[in-house]
Amino acid sequence: MTTPIEEAPWAELARGCEAFAAAAEANDWDRAAALMSALDALTTADRAWCATHDPALPERRAAIVAARASLEAAGAHLLPAHASLKKLLRAWGALPPT
Repeated sequence: MTTPIEEAPWAELARGCEAFAAAAEANDWDRAAALMSALDALTTADRAWCATHDPALPERRAAIVAARASLEAAGAHLLPAHASLKKLLRAWGALPPT
């Protein structure tokens, strides 16, 4: 049985960010793209939740900190891939030189 805190959108947001980081680490781009769509909706739901609840709730703050850490971990995999893609596109002439 889930508690109201476990059902809050920010709890799912934290789990989604963790799954996104795992997908990025595994280079599972289809899964990462699907999760990004879900994360956008969860962010909107979290904002709506905050309009009627205390956004400073300790459980929410902990979940948001965990979500941010997961996204930073994902960045460790995405930023090098992004840099490599930019180099490749510049080499092909698809992007202007820097």
